[in-house]
Amino acid sequence: MRWTTMSKNRQLVVGAISSHGHELGHVSVLEQLEEVGSIYVCAATDLVDVEDLAGESARVAGKYTSVDALLERTDLDAVIMCARPDHAPPIMEKVVSAGLPVLYDKPASTRSDDLKRVAELARRKGLTAGAMLQWRYHPMTLSLKRALAKGALGDVMTIEGKMLNGLLQYRDTSTYSFDPEKAGHGILSWLGCHCLDLVLYLMEERVVEVMAMVGNLNPEKVAVEDTGFLILKFESGRMGTFQAGYHLLGGRATYDFYIGMRGTEGFAILPYLEPQQETSGGSEVEHTATYSLSSEARGWNTGGVRKERFAIPHSPVYGGVMAEELFRDFFDAAQSGAPAPAPIEDSVHMLEIIEAAKESSAAGRAVSIAL
Repeated sequence: MRWTTMSKNRQLVVGAISSHGHELGHVSVLEQLEEVGSIYVCAATDLVDVEDLAGESARVAGKYTSVDALLERTDLDAVIMCARPDHAPPIMEKVVSAGLPVLYDKPASTRSDDLKRVAELARRKGLTAGAMLQWRYHPMTLSLKRALAKGALGDVMTIEGKMLNGLLQYRDTSTYSFDPEKAGHGILSWLGCHCLDLVLYLMEERVVEVMAMVGNLNPEKVAVEDTGFLILKFESGRMGTFQAGYHLLGGRATYDFYIGMRGTEGFAILPYLEPQQETSGGSEVEHTATYSLSSEARGWNTGGVRKERFAIPHSPVYGGVMAEELFRDFFDAAQSGAPAPAPIEDSVHMLEIIEAAKESSAAGRAVSIAL
């Protein structure tokens, strides 16, 4: 493991790999982190212009068009990767085999089994691997996590998640994200994963059974699902629902992103994104948001219904300040081989849930997921 030679007193040397050019802005996050000194970018396929990739940061010290050549560098501390789902597992296997921690863009695979192999390799090598799922760092998420730890909702019974986006008429459906061979799935893994990840993160347990209906309801016909409704049963017997779809009039940047949790002594409402919502910055990650929590639990009952309003600080990078904090925590974890902020095992489980949902919809029955 290369990281053991790293000193906290020096800046990091980070490799940045892209295979398809989606959100080159992940490199710009590194630009904002004082922990990062040098960046070496790599265009893993001819779908990416390495010059465009290098243009995202003034700290880029070198450019590569081969993953193998990048990984020959002996001074790398970690790698970030934004790869098309069908490209991602073999690239990550190379990175982890080279002894490097990896932070990757979602969903990182078309199949759960392929990503599971990477997770098992990282575990054997004691390396940190995880996803860029920055909504775990939204202040509403952090506030609810603290409240749950203190028993504010009592025994949690159910959770509800919703991620809706603009109608398909606002998107170019000829891109790889609508090709099942390249993307694996549609709305469930492309945008829905942000919300489904929060469902798992807040419940802190695995889903063991899924009942679902998925389909295509937009006039524009695509080869992956544009709609999904899932009923989830967790290991403890608690239950949840999850809805995702390209369903909103208004434009590609129109969202309805919501989490609700209910327990024996309280409930919480987290409206992350709402259509036509004001912003405190320049992107959807900087929407002004109000979080509500009602509790009758001991130590909370004097507050009645609490409301917290968050105006997210502006950051010029993709994912905003939430991404900056996730990257920092990833680099901290990587020093000791600790779990990533959004561990790879959670990404594997999300794909297992989506695969079970597809199977359930096709078979018309509930589908179990092995523990």
